[in-house]
Order: sequence, then C-alpha cells, then structure tokens
Amino acid sequence: MDWNFGDLLDATAAHVPGDRPAIIRGDHVTTWADFDARTNRLARAMLAAGLPAGARIAILARNIPEFIEIAAAAFKARLTHVNLNYRYTTSEIEYVLRDCQAAGLFYQDEFASVVAPLIGGAIDHLSYAVQIGSDGAYEAIVAEGDAAPLDILRSPDDGYLLYTGGTTGRPKGVMWRSADARCSQLESPVAGTAPASMDDHVAHVLKGTAGRVMPACPLMHGAGLNSSLAELLIGGTAVLLPSDRFSAEELWNEAARHRVTRILIVGDAFARPMADTLLANPGRWDLSALRLISSAGLMWSEQVKAALLEALPQLTLLDILGASEASGFGFAITNKDRATPTGLFEPGQQTVIIDQESGRVLADDEVGQGWLARRAPFGAGYHGDPEKTASVYRTIDGTAYAIPGDMAERLPDGRFRLLGRGSMCINTGGEKVFVEEVEEALKRVDGVADAMVFGLPDPKWGAVVTALIEAGDTPDDQALRTALSLDLAAYKQPRTIIRVALMPRHASGKSDYRSGMDIARAQIAAQTSTG
Repeated sequence: MDWNFGDLLDATAAHVPGDRPAIIRGDHVTTWADFDARTNRLARAMLAAGLPAGARIAILARNIPEFIEIAAAAFKARLTHVNLNYRYTTSEIEYVLRDCQAAGLFYQDEFASVVAPLIGGAIDHLSYAVQIGSDGAYEAIVAEGDAAPLDILRSPDDGYLLYTGGTTGRPKGVMWRSADARCSQLESPVAGTAPASMDDHVAHVLKGTAGRVMPACPLMHGAGLNSSLAELLIGGTAVLLPSDRFSAEELWNEAARHRVTRILIVGDAFARPMADTLLANPGRWDLSALRLISSAGLMWSEQVKAALLEALPQLTLLDILGASEASGFGFAITNKDRATPTGLFEPGQQTVIIDQESGRVLADDEVGQGWLARRAPFGAGYHGDPEKTASVYRTIDGTAYAIPGDMAERLPDGRFRLLGRGSMCINTGGEKVFVEEVEEALKRVDGVADAMVFGLPDPKWGAVVTALIEAGDTPDDQALRTALSLDLAAYKQPRTIIRVALMPRHASGKSDYRSGMDIARAQIAAQTSTG
C-alpha cells in the first residue's frame, strides 16, 4: 500500500470520537476534534503563504503539542518538515536551514534570541517564520479559519527530512517517503497485522484498541516523533512530559495520572533512573495500564531491564535497533519469562549481514560477521549528498540495501550480536557526536596546540565525550567550554578534559586513540582514588 501520512491522519480523524484526547501535556489536553481542526487550519495557512509542495518547514521546539501539530499540518499540506536540535547554536541552526533550503521556520519563544539573526531576510529562501508561545502568532493561525479537511491530492513520495549528527561531521538530512516510513512502522513485532488498504486501516481504527504513548525522549529525534505519530495514526493519544528536563519521578506521576500504555525511552540513560525510582517507591503509582516500554538509540542493559521487571512484572520491554537511514534492523523482547542478553537481537524481516571483505550477502542461516544491512523499505538517501547516499544505499546483485555502518555477528540460533560502529562517532545519551568536529573546535581555541576526542563508557549516558589536549599555555576548563560554546552544542562539549605533555600518535602521524583512552582512564582512576 502506498501510504501517505496526510491521508492517514484525515481518515483517522473522521472515525475517532472528537472528544478523545489526541495530545496531553500536563493539564493541557488537545482533543481529536481540536487536533484535526488546528492542523487543517495551519496547513491552509502555509499553503496560503505560497509554500509549494515539498517546501521544507523546520521545527525548533521542545516536547510541546505544537511540535506534533506542525508535523501533522506539514503532511496534510504536502510540505516537508525538518527537525532542528534545540541544543544547537545559531551557526549550527543556520547550517541546517541553508543545507535543506528551508522555506519556513517554526520556533518556540525561548529560542527567539537564537534564531533572531537568521530571520527577517538574513536567509533569502526563508520566507515564512512563526513564533510559538508568548507573542500569540501561532495561536492566531490555528484558532481561526476553515477547519475542514484539505481537498488536495497527495503522493506516497511526500515525506520529511530527518537530520542527524551522523558520523561525517556536519548534520545530514535523510529523506523519508511517507510510504516507506509507514511500512517501517508496521514492521514492529508489537504492531500487529499490517493493514493492506485504507479500508483495513479504518477498520483497525474503529476497533478502538489504540493506546496512549509517552515519548520520554525528544520529539526532535526520529524515534520520539515517530512513536507519537504511529499511535496517532490509529486514533490514539500522545502524552508529553510537562517539564523540559527529564525526571523519572515526573514520568511515573504522569504515566499513572494519564493511564499511559506505552513509554518510549533511549536506553539506560532513561531506564536506569526510572527503575531506581520505582524500586525506591514500591506501590506508589498505579501503573496497571502500562504494558510496553520500548527503547531506541542507546544501549539498554540486561540488568536495568531486570530491575524494571522486578517493579512492574506485567511489562514487555522492546529494544529496537535502527538508524536515521533505516529502521527495524533488529528487536529484542524481554519479559518476566524471557531475558535477553545485552546487545543480542532478533533480525528484522528485511535484515541481512554483508561480508565486510567480499561484499557478499550472507545466507539467512549462515554464521559470520559483517555489515548490518536491510532491504527496503528505508530512507530515500541523503539530501544534497549523492556521494554519501551511494556509500550507504547500495545495490548488490540487483537488490537495494541500506548499510549505515554498524557491524554485527550472526549466531547459530539466527540472532545477531551488535558489534558497534565502524566509524568514529560517540553516542552520548542518544545524541551522536562526531569526533573530528569537536577536535577541530578545540584546536581553534587559543592556547590549544593539539587535541584528541573519544568516548568513554558511562553507565548513564552510554558514553561521555572525553578530550585530551596538549599541555601548554592553555585556558582552564571553564574558559575552554566557554570558547567551545560559540561553535558546539552543549552535548558535544567534552565532559572530561585531560592535559598531556605530548599527544599520542602513530608513526604515520594519525592519532593513537587506544593510547589516548588508556591515558584518560589512568588519570581518571588516579583522580578518583585520591578523592
């Protein structure tokens, strides 16, 4: 079926009770009737502003209802929404806006000063900018006007651009067609039988089995918005946390208050404090409605899963292995009767392993190591980067594959063990940090002669950005971070900075990262032992 998100949203809205909540955030409830009307008005307003089909609409906001509304309205208007990381600096946002040729920008009022240098003609193709919040501009658009569904012919090629920090420096936008993105959603082992037609979709909506999903991770990342959209498409509800900073106690308060059925997290960075809070407060919350916690983007350890199940034995825990370029590479299901070792996955329906040396696709029952890959559906390539597209999306013996760069080992039982990235990228708290970008930013600081950056394992964040800098007339740590903040988002900046007399390098002149990590571990251990 050639799905289109705009058509699916229209069909769903026509068949769910209007007073059912579509989005909840704290005390604020947007009903389905209001959600449909507001997104229709916003879609009409963007078209009336002269934005053509496919125009890029960037969203700079935290987890607020308006984020979901803007994405939905873009689908309805055949516009392409683009995610912006709210941790980005002005220069980083400018890069994405220029790279995707954004025609529109919606920004939360707290980021007004960050985007001020970029609007009002500073970027010639950015013709439409709307503030969300205090000035009332956004509400004025969605509160009045024609709320009827748009009479518009949409295409399965309509979609969105998902920007990721990636492993090649600057953020890159992965293009996704609606049809491919929806088919990827339906591959989940908990999605049930995939509908074969719009009539099947409507019949599923009419069953009234949709639940309430809580994305604890940011909507600006693919997993957060994707999980919300998947639930809304079947007539469910997205429940957003009201605070800007994650709190496990608040999460459980809101999950109990709003009878949440599914929570999406990013690995142990979320799961560990969630489990600790539950075990420290036995019986405090009525979480009987909760059935599923799913995770994507960061390691979710077996020990933390066990702690969650100790507190809530009714849960199913779903570990999803995906990437911005393609999703559904693997799944790991854990419950009270079934434990799954960390890093082991059942392969997705279209997952294969490609031998690193020969480029041969291993047979489905063949044991061996290689690149983790999958057949379609997957992303349509990188915007404006045919070279990168060709390196990740390849055709082998007439079949197209997505090969984002993870290595895996297939085991005799058919499962595979994830071995890790084949490129220099740090995954910290679900954010990707490109090593070379941080190294170059450090080297631009006066007094820094040389720098090396790598990730060290961390129980909360998965990995933390760590830097070695060559000693000399270098500024102190705070001055370094102040200088770095001009070019790098906070999550990219080193949490630990270690000074060395001479940077470890190979004879070739390339950085000796193994020695650098050994130096860092030894110095951190020495500092810990001396208090």
